[in-house]
Amino acid sequence: MSFFKKALSSIGIGSAKVDTILDNPQLAPGDQLHGSIEVRGGKVVQAINHIKVNVCCNYFYEEEYTEKDEDGDEYEATRIVRCVATLASHKVVDAFETEVGNTVSFDFSIALPLYSPLSLGAGKVWIATDLDIASAIDKSDKDVIEVLPTHRQQQLLTAMSELGFSLIEVECEEGRQLGQPFVQEFEFKAHRGPFRGRTDEVEILMVNHHDRLEVLLEVDRKARGLSGFFKEVTDRDETKLWLDIEDLEQNEVTALLESTIDEHC
Repeated sequence: MSFFKKALSSIGIGSAKVDTILDNPQLAPGDQLHGSIEVRGGKVVQAINHIKVNVCCNYFYEEEYTEKDEDGDEYEATRIVRCVATLASHKVVDAFETEVGNTVSFDFSIALPLYSPLSLGAGKVWIATDLDIASAIDKSDKDVIEVLPTHRQQQLLTAMSELGFSLIEVECEEGRQLGQPFVQEFEFKAHRGPFRGRTDEVEILMVNHHDRLEVLLEVDRKARGLSGFFKEVTDRDETKLWLDIEDLEQNEVTALLESTIDEHC
């Protein structure tokens, strides 16, 4: 390799590029994501340290900070902070060298964690592919995936709709109080059906397990900000309703939710 080409390679010009092809970009928590990664060699031979795929998502939290008004007086304010986290990571291939202009492909499979947030509201989940080349300019690829509800999650969402509730807001935040990195809050309002006029709103958390869906409900919660409901989930008092959905038919899930909400509104 000439000195000039070596110099181009060291600053990332003419480097290899990566393209991730997903076989099933729509899947539910716990499913396996399958795909392949194509690496196209650039104008020079390059050493690749490794290729990784990461399952990433965004989440939000409230941050308190000190602000000053027009008179210079300090006061406490709150802002919403957006963060990105890695849910899972998988090394697809170890070190290898690209050939000039040549394309190689590597298959991969990675499990979507059970705690992955659904693709609802502002929450996004994507696959970030990292092609580890020292000093490379273009060494990554990002592919958004659609996380669909599991069978039990869909049963719960269907039941709420059958009872006249509409999903009005979904928020994703850290969930370490529940033993998992992330959790979603689902806020419903009764626009029709038996609970219209009887309850203002129902807040729900869903925790996936392999053998069941653990559900936390709170009826007519008071507004406490983004994290208010979640911060109190470990306090299992009478205002918080914990249910387990296992192998039930749809009508059984709807009846269970109806009787539970009816007792607390």
